[in-house]
Amino acid sequence: MTFTKGFSWRRSFLSLAVLISVLAVACGASEPAAPAQEPAAAPEQPAAAMEEPTAAPAVPTDARALTETRQFESTPTPSASMSDAAPAPAATPTPIAAVSAKDTIILVTQEEPTSLGTFSDGCSGNVPSMICEEIATDPFTWIDSTNFEVVPLSGVESWSQIDPQRWRFNLRDGVEFHNGEPWNADAVAWNLDLNGRPDIGGGYSFHQKIEGEAVDELTVDVVCEGPCPIFPRTAIFTVFQAPQWYESASEDDRERNTIGIGPYRIVEWRPGVEVEIEAYDNYKPNSAFDAQAPSIKSAFQVWRPEPLVRAAMIQAGEAHWAVDIGFENIDSVPLAKSGTNNEVFTLVADNIWHPELRKKEVRQALALGVDCQTLMEVLYDGLQECIGNISQWGTVGITESNYADYGFDPEMARELLATSGYYKPDYDPERNNYDVNEEIRIHTRAARVYRGLEMFESVVSTWREELGVNAHVVVLEPNRAREARRSGCGKFIQVADDGTQDRSGALACSEQDPPAPFGSSTHYYETATSNEALDMQRQLVLRNSCFNVNSRVCNLVPGLDGMTFEESITDAIETALGPDRTRKMEAMAQIIHDEYWFLPFFVSVQVYGMSEDLEWEPRYDPRTRVNSMRFTQ
Repeated sequence: MTFTKGFSWRRSFLSLAVLISVLAVACGASEPAAPAQEPAAAPEQPAAAMEEPTAAPAVPTDARALTETRQFESTPTPSASMSDAAPAPAATPTPIAAVSAKDTIILVTQEEPTSLGTFSDGCSGNVPSMICEEIATDPFTWIDSTNFEVVPLSGVESWSQIDPQRWRFNLRDGVEFHNGEPWNADAVAWNLDLNGRPDIGGGYSFHQKIEGEAVDELTVDVVCEGPCPIFPRTAIFTVFQAPQWYESASEDDRERNTIGIGPYRIVEWRPGVEVEIEAYDNYKPNSAFDAQAPSIKSAFQVWRPEPLVRAAMIQAGEAHWAVDIGFENIDSVPLAKSGTNNEVFTLVADNIWHPELRKKEVRQALALGVDCQTLMEVLYDGLQECIGNISQWGTVGITESNYADYGFDPEMARELLATSGYYKPDYDPERNNYDVNEEIRIHTRAARVYRGLEMFESVVSTWREELGVNAHVVVLEPNRAREARRSGCGKFIQVADDGTQDRSGALACSEQDPPAPFGSSTHYYETATSNEALDMQRQLVLRNSCFNVNSRVCNLVPGLDGMTFEESITDAIETALGPDRTRKMEAMAQIIHDEYWFLPFFVSVQVYGMSEDLEWEPRYDPRTRVNSMRFTQ
């Protein structure tokens, strides 16, 4: 595929028929996606009879350098169609281990991880958190990026749905946590109970409390509060640690370590310098590509905030893999690979506590006051596409209508600000005296997304000059940014010792002061929000529900079929796979778009710099598994 300025990544995805509205989630342990030694070629599309299929995202198959001057590789294109007939559970064979020509790899990320504890608030679904998210621990399930099937990782043989609120998982025998504790139904049930508590944060992907029930030594049931028809797809967010270790560990130890069942164990975190991990000798691989045995014995995560520096480290042989080196540095590394990473770079508006952002007219005006297309041309060489929602194309619920960007109309924006009462009586556009008006900040992090800070500086400059808005960018250090992000209405949920919840405080959050620790309005906060499950359920719960700590949406606007928006979230996610679920998800995504609760910009296109002898393919999301890497001879 040839890349030129103005190329639309999303439009190229439309012809790729990965169908996810009828995903095979009723039974687990599908056939292997690929041998452990190398990625699989995309299979031919089987014929499938289905209603209202929805295309899933994909990435280019044959990419030319984004600078138009150099060939480089991109992520493989999934092209398999899936029916709703689930494969029969099968035993999980152990493949032949891959062989690597080198025993050590150095990985460079944008920033130091905030925490290495998989249950910590600081362990989030981005690349700097890869060790605690998906390297030291294996979730129940995984979405194979070569065919988009839901597959088990090392701890699971198969699964089946017992009733609308119960899924049964058959565990693998002989699996142990890194410290030797047994992986069994009791240990898994303990972890599920912790994963499923919304007040801690684990429940955000499920919307409801989940619990684990041990059936026998190697069988455990996941019990949901209400119907949970796509739980296996959301089970990629279940994470596990050794219960005995966790209960006896200090808070500091819990932040600095994860004792999981993943392919690598943490050796040491040397703050400000590096994180060292080593292959877990007792890892129990299976035939899923991302559950293969690690072939590289030791790995080190280091961090550099500048893309140029990350690229230079690859060029000099000081590192072997670097994330987000920037389009302009492609020619400076031996090998570059690219693809979308499923993260929508967006601003979340505080429409609960900010006196101006609570007004739809103000949010709409600020959206119309962003010249997104010009920003994409100037900062990203026209290779990012402006969008208007918080999940990428191919997600169940996303349509042409609710994905369209808002456009640039400063005249209409000024009219909306005037009618909303944002301008104070003494405002004089000739003198541009915007300082008399309510301040609107963009809270961001310095190195989260390539050229993100430059983009936000341009946004507030346009707001000030074109609209007369008192706007500023405030750069937060990572811990403070996390506090800002997690200061939503879900903070007001009260949980009793027996686990029962009182959600009345969350529903009435607008009547209270913003919660600690941030303790004030977050104005706009920046996030690169992902949706690996490819269903709007995740974003409805994570960023649009009164009951989530990340959400700034809790104004009880009308939802669907006479319900409030919050009630409609529950109704939509409890609807079984099929046309009715798709209809509801599309309607909810349209409300999100039309209410301007978010100011989305683009789905991030990541460019990875690699040493020439490193074999690895990017996924469709930001998940990175070192056991899928190896060095060639």
